[in-house]
Amino acid sequence: MTNTKTTSLMKTYNFCFVVIGFGTKPSYATGVARMLDLNQTYSKLIKPVFDELGIKCQRACDMNVSGSIDQVMIKAINESDIVICDITCLNANAIWELGVRHALKKCHTIIISDWAHLSPTPPFDVSHHVIQGYQHSPDGITDEEAERFKKVLKNIVENLENNLLPSDSPVYDILDPNKDPMFGDKDPAPVMEPFSALMARAEAAKRKKDWKLAISLFDTAKSYVDKNLAPKSDLPFIECRRALCTYKSDDKDMFMLAQAMAILTPLAPKDTQDVEILGLSGAINKRIFELNANPKYLEEAIWYYDRGFSLKQDYYNGINAAYMLYRKASIQKANADDEWEDTRTDADSTRNKVLKVSLAIEAGAGFAEQGDRVWVLFTIAEAYNYKGDTDKQTAYEQKAKAEADAMDDSFAISAYEDQKAKIETIKQVLAQ
Repeated sequence: MTNTKTTSLMKTYNFCFVVIGFGTKPSYATGVARMLDLNQTYSKLIKPVFDELGIKCQRACDMNVSGSIDQVMIKAINESDIVICDITCLNANAIWELGVRHALKKCHTIIISDWAHLSPTPPFDVSHHVIQGYQHSPDGITDEEAERFKKVLKNIVENLENNLLPSDSPVYDILDPNKDPMFGDKDPAPVMEPFSALMARAEAAKRKKDWKLAISLFDTAKSYVDKNLAPKSDLPFIECRRALCTYKSDDKDMFMLAQAMAILTPLAPKDTQDVEILGLSGAINKRIFELNANPKYLEEAIWYYDRGFSLKQDYYNGINAAYMLYRKASIQKANADDEWEDTRTDADSTRNKVLKVSLAIEAGAGFAEQGDRVWVLFTIAEAYNYKGDTDKQTAYEQKAKAEADAMDDSFAISAYEDQKAKIETIKQVLAQ
């Protein structure tokens, strides 16, 4: 049966442009660092509503690039029937684009945000606007929250269609509302692949361990940022991926490891709170230590991993911090160093904390949809390996490998198996 409201909307509105960050972004609104998946905001809260109403809905990163990203966004902001602007994390780009929309159009602008950024109050210049709040829980956006917010958003769009909502631009409160800005004609630049599609291809190459292709694609993604074809806020994630693929392409080559660390250096790994940067810095130092046995790199790896886990309870950093501590304890014991038992105690403590964090993630709502669920399951398997609980280790290995196979992620499986082989050597030394 045809929904009459949907049919009416299809005739009235054709396009909604969504101003929102791409990927996972840090939020410090609560005083405690949180990593918020803004892709989930778009896919669970926004796009399903417009799909249901028959209205095309896009972000800048999903659009074919013609000219600079600024030109693409300004054109989309001006020509869109509706603009949704997510000011979560108080992203400077989003705030700027909201201002552009208010300057260009008198109405049909909807502002949304994670609740944490609305308390005690949002920035002054937007505090007098109606802002629709939603909640990122520790496990992401729950199904219940998604259903609640989608109903709210759909109602707002239907009220727009029925002209029940007033002008929402403070600019047009003082300008002639009957005169829209005029734009001149410019020759279009060559159309390029959408940034989101490019990143999806790069991630697929990484999962398949096609390092040469992955490096090439992430290099291209960086060029998008350099040429202002993608937001500069995406650069840290891209650089992390470039560093990962660089050192994984030949992790027995000290030059490639040095190159990978050089990519990360401008991101200030010693000062950052970004767990991705910290984890990669730990991994590179770990691999260098495995090649040259210099204890300096062992301690560096422990420092980076421990910082990543201590700051944000990041399971990846935590399980690798435990591994490096077990590695250190095995070396100390082999060298008759009396401190090995203290080091092992630290390793056991870290392992137990990581296991608790990881099991909580697995038990959380929406885990089946998490993009990193394979790594969470492998982390739990590794923690049980250290504990000597073979049954639970095997069960989680099987779950993780099934998920990895379904996602065509050979990288995750090989990384786990490599680590598992190293753990067996460590356990043998510690058991002697």
